[in-house]
Amino acid sequence: MSSPSPQDQASAKRSRAASPEVTDKQQQQAAGSAEDVAAKRARNEEEPPHQFLRETDVGITQFVTAGWGGFDAIIKHRFSDFFVNEIDPAGNVVRLTSYYDAVDPTPPVTEAQQAIADLNVPADAGQAFDAAFGRLAEILGADDAARIRQLLESTDESQTSLLLDQELDKGQRRGVYAITNNFLPTQVRCDTIDGKLAFVRRSSAGGGGGGGGGANGARGGGGAPEQRGRRGQAWAHDGDFCYFVMQKENHDTMDVLFQIARSVKSTTRSFGMAGTKDKRGITVQRCSAYRIDHQRLIGASKGLRGARLGNFSYGPRELKLGDLSGNRFEIVLRHVRGADAQSLGPVLEGIRRTGFINYYGMQRFGTQSISSHSVGVAVLKADWQAATELILKPRPGDRKEVRQAREVWSERRDASAALALMPQKAALAEHSLLMAFARSGCENNAASAFAAVPRNLRLMYVHAYQSYVWNAAVSQRLARFGIGGPVIGDLAVKAPGFISAKPSSDDGPGVNGANGDDSADVSSRVEPTLVTAKNIKQFTIYDVVLPLPGWAVTYPEHEIKGVYVELMKRDGLSPFGLGKHPLKEYKLTGAYRHMIIKPRDFEYEWMRYNDDAQQLARSDSDVIEGRPVPESVASGEHVALKLKFDLPSSAYATMLLRELMRQETAAGHQTKMSSLAPTAQQQPE
Repeated sequence: MSSPSPQDQASAKRSRAASPEVTDKQQQQAAGSAEDVAAKRARNEEEPPHQFLRETDVGITQFVTAGWGGFDAIIKHRFSDFFVNEIDPAGNVVRLTSYYDAVDPTPPVTEAQQAIADLNVPADAGQAFDAAFGRLAEILGADDAARIRQLLESTDESQTSLLLDQELDKGQRRGVYAITNNFLPTQVRCDTIDGKLAFVRRSSAGGGGGGGGGANGARGGGGAPEQRGRRGQAWAHDGDFCYFVMQKENHDTMDVLFQIARSVKSTTRSFGMAGTKDKRGITVQRCSAYRIDHQRLIGASKGLRGARLGNFSYGPRELKLGDLSGNRFEIVLRHVRGADAQSLGPVLEGIRRTGFINYYGMQRFGTQSISSHSVGVAVLKADWQAATELILKPRPGDRKEVRQAREVWSERRDASAALALMPQKAALAEHSLLMAFARSGCENNAASAFAAVPRNLRLMYVHAYQSYVWNAAVSQRLARFGIGGPVIGDLAVKAPGFISAKPSSDDGPGVNGANGDDSADVSSRVEPTLVTAKNIKQFTIYDVVLPLPGWAVTYPEHEIKGVYVELMKRDGLSPFGLGKHPLKEYKLTGAYRHMIIKPRDFEYEWMRYNDDAQQLARSDSDVIEGRPVPESVASGEHVALKLKFDLPSSAYATMLLRELMRQETAAGHQTKMSSLAPTAQQQPE
């Protein structure tokens, strides 16, 4: 492996300096006995099989560092133990630093705006009315200007229009339009009929020029054209999109955007984002809003539940999924047992230098016994009946309403009754299926029902299957050839580091809807290099890629190619038949993903504490509001390990934690660990 860089050496020095001095007694308490840790893991292994999905169910079996037994700790014991800040495409960590500051440069003046400015429209409505006829006289002559004024000041309802006799050229007509539109916008409408100008008095006109359209302020209270509320003139910013930074706590991204949209009387379609974010955590991300002024967003921010907005600016384009290069993580592992600063130091340094396997994490596959990738198998086989049954099938771990709805469907096949029980927000795919079955009145119309599921969810199932095959293939590649470097027959693409990749979530990628290019860090359009005896020295283990199965990718030229065939054959599929699906959206092109990756700016700190309610890291809003930096308690009863690192947008932080802890990262296991903690006090969801 390559030697650590000067940046790595400096970071390691900072990390070692952060490790607290501990007494022999504290060290013994922190480490715990090997028997305690082994006994706890043995009890976990005795749980009923398949109550929750496990890592081995989705192909995750190997580690980079050998000879390390791992330790026990709790991931996300509190949602404030998991911090994520986006890294923008330029490599900058996105921070919320102000609730009110806005970068709002004066927009460039267009020719049309300059022409209006040159008219020097008086701010006072009455003065604008009087000035209009002097301007009209310059083009039409004094007599016709006087006739137009007489029309507008008249209260005679039988005479509301005037057609001038004179014919004007295009330039003259444009000049008249500019005057009537800007000096008299609510008093008169001007049209051209056979080359002659016609003036029609608006209903709000009349009562003389002094009122400029009456007591209700037909000119919108007077003032410059931008203040009159005319379409397109009220937006005075450089770019149609207002960008803002959003920090949210224990809320879904879309839930917060829905709150904002409701507050500003818009819809969530007006908002864009660079990446979706996990609910359970404190996350910071960039968003965009189409033609919503930052002052309105500041007002909305004050009423949000679990979120704050700030750092406003303006620009010409909407933020879209994938407009980021990675994420900055700060993760607190609580109730550390079976490790201390001395025993864990070499492992932490090994992760810094060597990295970890770039597996797709457990979030990719769901948390229950029926995984997303098993549904994906049915979809790829166009077995719609099996797909719908798997989605609706009862399983352990459901919340009460979802469980009851599944049972009604399973036992009675009553879609309407099940639909009445099924919460839409918590089970969108299930709700969509039941609604389709209820509307059709036919439980056998599975193809149409599955088509009613939102497209991103339908594709999630097939992409989960691709991820499962990739995980299993990587495990076999490492088990057979190790991590010493590339081998002849591997595929290689020079490691890209931190680049913008579509799409992303805070702990791994989401779904971009592309057939097969989903969540990989190398597109199928990039042709990997086949490693040969001639070029093998040009590459490192960090350049080795494996394909997500699809019709447009190349497979390794060694025995791992056969692994793909055998893995998919068990499911009745073939890696070479994924372009033959009857529906275009399920014809998977495939893509490539790097096998081993290294974190950037990896740091760690040991802390002691007494109370699980104590926050051990600061959020961006804590910094803004002047809350102190959490400090380690020298005689604290419990031990925590705080990690900080950057990952590319296609990587999963939980897979780094797995390499470090050698502990199951599935949500079900972590929930159980948290409930068994000596002073378990989880924050409410």
